[in-house]
Amino acid sequence: MKILMDLFSGKVYTKTDNMMISQDGEVFNKVGNDYIDNEGTLITKIGSDYLNTKTGIMSSFGDPFSEDEVY
Repeated sequence: MKILMDLFSGKVYTKTDNMMISQDGEVFNKVGNDYIDNEGTLITKIGSDYLNTKTGIMSSFGDPFSEDEVY
């Protein structure tokens, strides 16, 4: 188990081999190299970054696991 903090959002995540859990209790299940949350949002790995397909946030400029959307 690892504890991670996102530099952009300041949120803390607990990461295991098969899932990641946010400090807010949101669960992201790992499927291959990607993650899917409880609502079906796909966070896909592209190179060394992750992209949230719902919000458009990529880990190189934001927290793809956050619920905040880009406008």
